[in-house]
Amino acid sequence: MSLSPLLSLLPLLTPAPAAASASTLLGLSTPPLHVVIAADMTGSSKNPAFGYAGQARLLSQSVLLNQVRSGDTVTLLRVCAGVQTVADFKFQSQNGARMGKADILRYTNALTQPCTGKGSAITAALAQAKAMAARTAGVGDVVIMFTDGATLDDPKRAALSSTVKGILNAAGTRLLFFAGLSPERGADGNSVRDAFAKALGTGVNDKRLLMAGAYDLNNVYPTFADAAKKARR
Repeated sequence: MSLSPLLSLLPLLTPAPAAASASTLLGLSTPPLHVVIAADMTGSSKNPAFGYAGQARLLSQSVLLNQVRSGDTVTLLRVCAGVQTVADFKFQSQNGARMGKADILRYTNALTQPCTGKGSAITAALAQAKAMAARTAGVGDVVIMFTDGATLDDPKRAALSSTVKGILNAAGTRLLFFAGLSPERGADGNSVRDAFAKALGTGVNDKRLLMAGAYDLNNVYPTFADAAKKARR
């Protein structure tokens, strides 16, 4: 899989030019969010031919730079056979500056290290994302999960639909974004992406749920960015 469509996200990691109104550009007057990024580094992510880890890294970098503002809470979860909390903090900056490039690279490199061994705690990661977001009461929650969508090795896959509904039913949830879903053929003959969408049950019809396949992430990202902006209102 070529990463060239996503390379357009890389310039987002360069420092923003000075502007006449920093508060307007940096969103200082907007309500805070709790941004949770869960990166599923199992399955296809371990195969360099698919380039999933690189896509997850670019997406995470773009979110941390372009969606996170001073006052936001950030939670990063690495998904393997279990769920590892890579970071969990309230981001504060002087004069509303965005997160530094060095910090973004350090966090996202740790977040997207491919897993070793078998097992895929996708459902457990979503449950943990909901629990951690609930700690910041009164703050809007944006949950992003990068995953190929393969749940065969997820021991809690039977609870995927109810777990997603739990996130969508939470008072603070503003947006749930599944990115990187695989178009590869699954065991049932359908694409992994279609099987994952079916496993979400009725939650897939919620307007706050957004999905992007591994090949169309670059096209869907602007829609996600706009939804994340609206989530602050």
